[in-house]
Amino acid sequence: MRPKDDDIPFVAQLKRIPPPLALLIGLLCGFLLPKIISLNPAPPTWRPISGPTSPSSRHAIPLPSIEQRHRVLELLTTLSPHYTKECTRHAQPLYANQARERYATLIGHDRQSHSSWFSGLGFSPAQEDLSIRNIRRDLSGDDHKYFFAINLYNSFDVIPDLFATLFRVAAVVGYQNVYVSIYENGSTDQTKALLRIFDALTRSVGMRVTIRTSMRTRGAFNHRIEYLAEVRNAAFGPLYELRDANNEVFDSIIFMNDILPCVDDILELLWQSRRNNAGITCAADYMYHDEIGAPVFYDNWVARDLNGTALENAPFETVFHHEESSDRFQRHLPVQVQSCWNGIAILDPAPIYSPPHVRFRMARITEGECSASECSLVCNDYWDAGYGRILMVPRVKLAYDRKVYDIIHPIRRNLTAIRGYVRLGGLPDDPRTDPQDRSWFGPHDRLFVEEEAEPLEFLPGPESVWCWGWDGAGDLDGPDVDPIWEHRTNRSTRPESVSVKHDRNIRLN
Repeated sequence: MRPKDDDIPFVAQLKRIPPPLALLIGLLCGFLLPKIISLNPAPPTWRPISGPTSPSSRHAIPLPSIEQRHRVLELLTTLSPHYTKECTRHAQPLYANQARERYATLIGHDRQSHSSWFSGLGFSPAQEDLSIRNIRRDLSGDDHKYFFAINLYNSFDVIPDLFATLFRVAAVVGYQNVYVSIYENGSTDQTKALLRIFDALTRSVGMRVTIRTSMRTRGAFNHRIEYLAEVRNAAFGPLYELRDANNEVFDSIIFMNDILPCVDDILELLWQSRRNNAGITCAADYMYHDEIGAPVFYDNWVARDLNGTALENAPFETVFHHEESSDRFQRHLPVQVQSCWNGIAILDPAPIYSPPHVRFRMARITEGECSASECSLVCNDYWDAGYGRILMVPRVKLAYDRKVYDIIHPIRRNLTAIRGYVRLGGLPDDPRTDPQDRSWFGPHDRLFVEEEAEPLEFLPGPESVWCWGWDGAGDLDGPDVDPIWEHRTNRSTRPESVSVKHDRNIRLN
């Protein structure tokens, strides 16, 4: 009795298929199988910025989903006890519209839907303007690469705010475009323990980070500037490692101290830096002056105006000696300076990657160079390298503690109920009409004016710069030599010192 087909083993049945038909089936399977697999692609991985792609790169990690990023962002918000948590959450609608339009050119991710990434950052009015929502929807996102370098010491109180801001900035410019390098040393509080927590959170959201800690402190006989230069250069370590190992380079370097920045503070500095093709772009930082009873400008050991004169630890009206700069500063307009640092500095990396290979350093005292701050010397070296387009952005006001932060960023009050003003935030065509925006220490959502978007006309540097040196190896209190007017090199006083050599400009529509 002949067996039924059901009783014949499957393999035996396959053998009964005519060879031409089997060949046709094999071709169809070979054609359809890749199509089926492509319907469920593997998560994309980070790519090197330049040079050959390395399949075994140690930085190739899966990108997290939007939901995973949102969960971590929410967790970070709960870990931010006060400081910057509310700085953009209740922004007035007119400012929110301005910010979304202004910073749309910085967006570094695919805009596959109409939902705005800024809605998660506090810039979310009840209804979005369609003209704002459609900005850059035909582009795949900016691929400008940002390297954040941060030095920390006894920074337990500011770390949650610092990381929360980094997460929000990366959500705008693209996590794949950001690398964070932190060097901490010598802390006696729980800074190291807290960094371990944020190291894990940062990696979980897909943002690349290197956190290095050390017990090193400055010895009694170490030159202060030499020590600080070494500590700052340590934060640059991954910058060179990524270039040497993966041929990966960055387009902007953001060097941050232990400050309390808001997300739009960083975005504004990035925007101004690229808009003006600046070699160095700084904020304005403040400290509390007990005798005056108010915050005053802080980092005057580094900051110099176009006359080469030191800025003053004073209220805003008397910070600058250079008359035109003082006028722009008081109107919150970007100001060209000879040097600055002020809590955050955005650096064009070109003179760091290529000759003269600028580094943090101490002065060449044996050659007669004044022993200025390591940050002042970086500014001087940028001038000599032809990258003297140095810019201060008064809109970005930074604090190092809660007391100053609350004063320089007061809460916006409802003046309509108090004094009968018809509109908060001024008229759309004249933001200066709001009395709160006219005050120096006004709400964080201060409206933009047209002059803030105009590129600066940069001038060559001064022939001499005021320098107050720090020569003593064991002196911890401050500069210890008589100040002098130090003559600058001819390279910094020529028009070529402020010409554009590395185009990082943002073109506005």
